[in-house]
Amino acid sequence: MFLKNTIILSGLAAFIQVNAQQTVMPKLKDAAAFPVAFAIDPVRVRTNDLFRRTVLEHADGITATNCMKPSRISRQKGTFDFAEADELIAFAQANGKRVHGHTLVWYIDTAPAWMKQIRDSTQLENVLNGYIRTVGSHFKGKVASWDVVNEAFDNKTGAIRTDSIGHNGKTNLNLGRILGKDYVARMFQYAHQADPGALLFYNEYGQETNPAKLDAVIGMVADFKKRGIPIHGLGLQMHINIDTPDAGIEHALRKSSETGLMVHISELDISMNTAKTKPFKPTAEQLEAQYRKYRFVADAYKRLVPKAQQFGITTWGIADADSWIPGFCSCEDYPLLFDQGYQPKKALTGFVEGL
Repeated sequence: MFLKNTIILSGLAAFIQVNAQQTVMPKLKDAAAFPVAFAIDPVRVRTNDLFRRTVLEHADGITATNCMKPSRISRQKGTFDFAEADELIAFAQANGKRVHGHTLVWYIDTAPAWMKQIRDSTQLENVLNGYIRTVGSHFKGKVASWDVVNEAFDNKTGAIRTDSIGHNGKTNLNLGRILGKDYVARMFQYAHQADPGALLFYNEYGQETNPAKLDAVIGMVADFKKRGIPIHGLGLQMHINIDTPDAGIEHALRKSSETGLMVHISELDISMNTAKTKPFKPTAEQLEAQYRKYRFVADAYKRLVPKAQQFGITTWGIADADSWIPGFCSCEDYPLLFDQGYQPKKALTGFVEGL
């Protein structure tokens, strides 16, 4: 810790040295008193030198964007393909990067089609138990932590999801209706049995703007603690935009910290195209707002989450070229810290200032 603090102080002392032409910025991993990470794909690591170099220079850790999701690992019933995930693990181990596993159970498209066809509760329970045990055991000792269950709560009610069809018309893995509202607890038990040394997180989005969902997550944690269900952390995805209220961000961080669990800002990006238009070119005012919001998020995390609970901040991607948002909204946006050529943006300056 003393060495880390020394690095931080020296980095911040030289944080921005400006001459007529150039800004010198410390690396993210040197600017932060807690781990900073990127969600990445092994194909980009292998094929894009700028991508790979940015990870090596700036990140303490990595999360797999897709290659550890069930639809990638078990495309067919009874089969397991770990090739891409193992490639990412090998890269992390060779370069001293912490790995956060994402994700063991998710109701949406990343549940494989064969799994979403199961309607019998006993069969689905056994399938998920077996999947978690196989995957957790395979990565035992190789990942520091897991998002065990992702996005279990309904946006409108804050209750466990029980919809079979998503807003996009696609079939969901209807865990809540088939397995009952307490299925999340059992998934955590299975994950702990598979890898007792891994930290186990519940991961969710929208807590900063959806009080019902935030309260549901906090209530779940309290219930788990009473029953001795193993849970170590909460992931706040924080896919936000430049207009997201600061007060909501602070409230979500404060309430999550009050659980005593580790707190992970797990999928951070900050969009500017709030109208979701195409074409879109950010204005100077929007770039300034993104800079300020990244600075605020980093500073709020540092202020409101006790040091012992700071698992870290992960951005969902590295550069605007990697972002999931344009494909999701069918619009143009630039929500990350580096531009499409992997050059630092003003957003990066704000993030480092906040750190």
